[in-house]
Amino acid sequence: MRPLQMQARHAAAAIRFAAALARGTLGAVETLQLWMERYRERRALATLSDHLLKDLGLSRCDAGRESGKRFWEG
Repeated sequence: MRPLQMQARHAAAAIRFAAALARGTLGAVETLQLWMERYRERRALATLSDHLLKDLGLSRCDAGRESGKRFWEG
């Protein structure tokens, strides 16, 4: 194989690796964003009054069960 062809192969492999790394990083960022959203929403849910929970169709027990979940639990 000629040196120029080897360089082209190495460059293509480097680009594929960089693309895979970028996809993995984006996936991790999206997961972290989801976890932060769940954390904030569950904390907010725990502070709602019974009247507001009723408007949402939830009981205090429902809100407690949901707000008691860990952020990584769906």
